[in-house]
Amino acid sequence: MRSFVLFFFLPLFSFSQQRDYSTCVNALDVNPSGSYHFSFLGKKGFVDPEGIFQHINNPSKNQIWVHYTCSVKGKLHLTFKQNQAPINILVFKEKELDFCVSLKEQNQVVLLEKTLDSLSALETQLSVEANDQYYLLFVAKEKSKQLVDCEFTFEEEGMDINTVWPLNLVYNESIPVYSLSIRDEITKKAVEARIVLQGSNEINGIYRCSDLKMNMTKRVKGGMIRIDAEGFLSSDIENTYIPQRIDFKDTIWLKPIKEGMMAELDDVYFAAGLASVLEESYPKLKRLRDFLILNPSVHIEIHGHVNEDNNKDIISMKLSKKRAQKVVDYLVEGGVERERLKAIGFGNTKPIYKDPQNEEEKEANRRVEIKISTN
Repeated sequence: MRSFVLFFFLPLFSFSQQRDYSTCVNALDVNPSGSYHFSFLGKKGFVDPEGIFQHINNPSKNQIWVHYTCSVKGKLHLTFKQNQAPINILVFKEKELDFCVSLKEQNQVVLLEKTLDSLSALETQLSVEANDQYYLLFVAKEKSKQLVDCEFTFEEEGMDINTVWPLNLVYNESIPVYSLSIRDEITKKAVEARIVLQGSNEINGIYRCSDLKMNMTKRVKGGMIRIDAEGFLSSDIENTYIPQRIDFKDTIWLKPIKEGMMAELDDVYFAAGLASVLEESYPKLKRLRDFLILNPSVHIEIHGHVNEDNNKDIISMKLSKKRAQKVVDYLVEGGVERERLKAIGFGNTKPIYKDPQNEEEKEANRRVEIKISTN
């Protein structure tokens, strides 16, 4: 059996686009600050040159939509770079939640409209109101799969941005520099954290800081970043890509721990029909143990769920409780106080899919969840 994620993994803000973000409803949600590396999918066809597209010559369907919102007021600094054919960039602001519906009427007000020419960079700044919705639209030439780099830097109004815990390992300013910042997702303030980097001999190590800088003489593929900070959910980013570029920056936003917060435990497997934990599950269980040791005030409920038909209610309830208890036993053996842990079996009473149609939906029903309290 497979279960799902405990830690809310934030994406590393540099990636090659895999999903289709070419429509408003599928817009990519981005964080208040971070660096992104977009790739167009090379869509064919054109849209009518009217409404929001009235100033674009032959607007294509080869688009990328991005959604941005922030819970506090401040200033957003935007930087865009690319080195191929021109790209049109449009920014919209909307207070309502039905932006994509009203967009069909083609009467939205364009907050910003720029053309990013080949071999050029565009920098601009927007005043951001709390909880307003912002949409960014990138339009490339038909069939083009070119890349565009974006950097979002948000500064909260009245925020003291000087309180940081820096670690500067740069030994040569002429060599590309990789910068990594750790921030509180709610307050946007710097967070001192334990940072584990893996991917090359140059970056491998454990660091303690909120802002890390180091030289990068080659790019990293299939790397790993782990972030742990007291009072926050841990963040694990696996199989990440870090390019070798001058002054490349990443920002990882940590979620503060809150009473009643629910999460899923990923990559934990049990023998079919049994409560035996499989060997490949232990790395994730160890991460859960480390999280609890770092946060001694946190208590958790471990919820077990299975995917069985209604004729096996009693068996399902017992099996789900045993599996949850196995997680408890592992944590106790690892040094976590038993009184901080509680195993609960829900059997098949809370499926994600009430009538699963395939193995993927059945697997989603078979899961272990975590409920966090701060008693």
